[in-house]
Amino acid sequence: MNRYPLDKFPSTILRPEVVSSHEELMRILSRDIDRYGKIGRRDTSMFDWTLRVLENLGLSTVETQYLGSLAVVKTTFALWEVLIDDLIDNADMRNPKLVEELLKIPFDADHIDRSKLDPKELEYLDITKAIWNESLIGRIKKYPHYEKYCKSFEFDVLLLMVALRYSKFVNESENAVSIVENEAYMPHSMQILIQMDLDLMCSKGFRDSEFGMLRELNYISQRMAKIGNLLGTYPRELLESDMSSEALVKFQKEYGEDFRFKINKLLNRESRYLEFEEGLLKEYKSNYHIAEEIAKQITSIDVERFLQERNFIQKAYQMKADFW
Repeated sequence: MNRYPLDKFPSTILRPEVVSSHEELMRILSRDIDRYGKIGRRDTSMFDWTLRVLENLGLSTVETQYLGSLAVVKTTFALWEVLIDDLIDNADMRNPKLVEELLKIPFDADHIDRSKLDPKELEYLDITKAIWNESLIGRIKKYPHYEKYCKSFEFDVLLLMVALRYSKFVNESENAVSIVENEAYMPHSMQILIQMDLDLMCSKGFRDSEFGMLRELNYISQRMAKIGNLLGTYPRELLESDMSSEALVKFQKEYGEDFRFKINKLLNRESRYLEFEEGLLKEYKSNYHIAEEIAKQITSIDVERFLQERNFIQKAYQMKADFW
């Protein structure tokens, strides 16, 4: 199990009581990381990085005893999504037939058609399904307020499935992608609303009347996280011609057949485009100001801490080395 270098991660610690348990939490994660290692393609250091980020996050209303468990479950959610996403976006792994069965796991598992799959695909399906049933739903249902927020959770998981289906659609259908639809669907792949649901299941003192406003705040935060992630991944996504990538759509619209882009594609070489990044950062700041205005209307969580955490996530993305 590979680790992420700490010198490429923010030195800020927002939740020392959780960060100090990092090695213990990694041991809990190790079973699913080992499962991933059997079938996944990415360097497993990405899950060490993800856990380090999520150890520092969480609504101020979350009861302390659940913070470690939440960091593990949220990281496992990211791992689970990667297993599906890679079969959609990565040209070398693309497998529409298997993806159709994987997308049934959350809500339609009884109708999975195993007869369509070969032994290797069945192993992939069974591991992905086991992670969902055991490490995700099996743990989440034990949270104290699961019943109260399960409808919100199920809806937000459905939105994640829509994002994955949209990604599958545009990668299989020539000329179908658009910026408007991409911006509507793809931010749900960041799982920020799902993470909010999980936090609320383990919270005390949150005011129900602010639930809608909190969803709005986290929706904007989800868009911010997508931009942060995009800044780190767009050179690879341009090369891979991942049609679900906002980078490819925006880059081609703004720059057309840019000669540097064509040369890099020809040479299979990743390059950064500073003007393109400046546009993304401007978009991020605009969303941050919207989040600030929404936050002023919420009193039952520490909104200053929430905004501090958004800056922490952005810093982590900016520092992230390209290991995967």
